[in-house]
Amino acid sequence: MHVIETAKIPWSLVSKSNRPGRVHRKLVHEGEVSPGVGYTADLVRYEGGHGTFNAPRHKHNFDQIRYTVSGTPDFGHYQVSSEGQSVFFPAGAAYGPETIEEAEILLIQWGEHWVSRAQHDETYAQMQQKGEFRDGYYITVSADGTEHRADGRNAVWEAFNQRKLVYPTPRHPQPVMMEPEGFAWRSIGRGVSTKTLGRFTEDDVYVANYRWDVAGGVLDLTAERTQLLWIIDGGLSVDGVAYEPHTVIFSDFGETTSLVGTVDAHAVVFGLPLPAPVAVS
Repeated sequence: MHVIETAKIPWSLVSKSNRPGRVHRKLVHEGEVSPGVGYTADLVRYEGGHGTFNAPRHKHNFDQIRYTVSGTPDFGHYQVSSEGQSVFFPAGAAYGPETIEEAEILLIQWGEHWVSRAQHDETYAQMQQKGEFRDGYYITVSADGTEHRADGRNAVWEAFNQRKLVYPTPRHPQPVMMEPEGFAWRSIGRGVSTKTLGRFTEDDVYVANYRWDVAGGVLDLTAERTQLLWIIDGGLSVDGVAYEPHTVIFSDFGETTSLVGTVDAHAVVFGLPLPAPVAVS
């Protein structure tokens, strides 16, 4: 288990960004869901005014979930999120153009052939010797003066992996937005109720909100997968240690984490991909 009390972590300005805008982040966690499937989780804050974040319409070869902590980020094509909403971005599905200002987002990304933070930054620095990151693109100029543009994030992936990125067929044609207010609470016992907002892909990725109906109610994050919990309101305790809102609790694959809540505590949980089944010969 990993506990990250994000309120106690200072913001860092993202200096190696391939998108325009002033963006700050707190690294929440980075690792592997299972062998070959890496992930990263960040708390990201976007400035407004001249620091507004923009990105062209684009797509990735990895999945994402974004939880809007505050603000109204615009993901393009009338998909504008609001506080408390979760959005699933399928690999291969195009979204944008994005405009995000004065917003805070919990961002979770995962996929095969993952490029870690350190690998990205090293590759980014090397690429700047041959081209320029500008307006969301990586721009190079050939010997005859022809300008070539590629999506900045994907260009880093291709440079690191030394091969052309091939997008998967998207499981959904566009991001899937989830509105918790449209779901009813259902008791799951032990003083806790839930709203299951969505289950996605053959890996059974899930998003669910939880509410503690009585003081001392218990929610178990079980051992079959890695799960990330974000405390929205109230307080939760693990092994007698109390945590406040804006705390992230990672329950790793292979362990069970029991969370005891105060009355009316709220949290959202993201179930990351189930490990691939072991092939039987």
